[in-house]
Amino acid sequence: MADRRANQAARAPVTIVFVVLGLSAGTWAARIPAIKAALHLSPGVLGLALLGPAVGSVLTMPLAGAVMATVLPRRGALLLLAGMLPLTTVVSNPWQLFAVLAGWGAGLGVVDVGMNLEGAAVQDRLGRRTMSRFHAAFSVGGLAGAALGGLAAASGVSARANFIVVGAVVLLAGGVSAQFFSAARPARHAAGDVAKGQVSRWPLWSWTLVCLAAMAFGSFLAEGVVADWSAVYLHSSLGAPVGLAAIGYTVFSCTMTAGRLTGDRAADLAGPDRLVRLSAGLAAVGFGVALLIGQVWSGLVGFALLGVGLSVVVPLVFTAAAGTGRPGPNLALVTTSGYVGMLVGPALVGGLAEAIGLHAALGIDVVLCAMCAALAGFLRPRPPRGRRVGADRAPRGR
Repeated sequence: MADRRANQAARAPVTIVFVVLGLSAGTWAARIPAIKAALHLSPGVLGLALLGPAVGSVLTMPLAGAVMATVLPRRGALLLLAGMLPLTTVVSNPWQLFAVLAGWGAGLGVVDVGMNLEGAAVQDRLGRRTMSRFHAAFSVGGLAGAALGGLAAASGVSARANFIVVGAVVLLAGGVSAQFFSAARPARHAAGDVAKGQVSRWPLWSWTLVCLAAMAFGSFLAEGVVADWSAVYLHSSLGAPVGLAAIGYTVFSCTMTAGRLTGDRAADLAGPDRLVRLSAGLAAVGFGVALLIGQVWSGLVGFALLGVGLSVVVPLVFTAAAGTGRPGPNLALVTTSGYVGMLVGPALVGGLAEAIGLHAALGIDVVLCAMCAALAGFLRPRPPRGRRVGADRAPRGR
């Protein structure tokens, strides 16, 4: 009982920060229509403005990783995360909106790196997998933010009031929790760095790190495609009513959350490489078949399978990246690669849709899931440079 309480106490601060990050992102997604209407933005201009968060995150994540090689993640970036969204209600043109969203994205990126780095450290201290449950907490926060934001909009609550309340929750709950971050550095730094008595602020390049970055890129891009195009596909391509088409991403998010809640246990049973090979392979085959059938029901089933299949990829990739020699810089590189995928995904699918149709363009998710399955071997725990989750287990076969 005492050990269980100690484990819960160790996980709680990280879990809360994951939740509030998801809460902020979900709230923003729910109130985008209000901002679009207030600024009278066309879909094309809005799409350009919505690149702001990804641009801000991509630009700040490498710096965050370099700083966090020696400085503990704390609460400074939460100020940006909490304070920028209310400013979206006072801007007067799309360029100002882009700048504010880039600032919000910068805070999001720094918090993202910090909480994943702390999550990896907690895993090491506990000696058991917890990263998938941390990411499930983000998914739960996102669903809660979207639901509460939609309810606030339906009740006539202004976007500004909604953002201020959520910002206060982010700053209070997230700030207090971040004060308990220890990020007691696991003994994962490269042997050469330790011998020199210093910790490098830059990534330790290897084929493993490159492949982990490719998996993060593919997983984030595939998830972004579902977020941006699932409703359009179900409505415009398959003829689903608008209300039914809107639940495509909800189905995806719910199955992803369920997959992450069970992902740590599944990884312990099957091994991270086998689990991702199975789950990503299932997603590739299932969504590919759904596209071939081309019915509304098959589309919803396909998005559900994508959610389950992709659910464990990012948590296991981030865990592996934090164990490749230089936790902060390496994890920042992999996370940045993921956000680059999120940045280019909408435009890539849009361009393909113009050339070959949206139905065929969504096949990119099949390719990306197959790529993650093919690279799953790089998730297998390597010989430890220090204590590492799963290092005390015998290597598993392919």
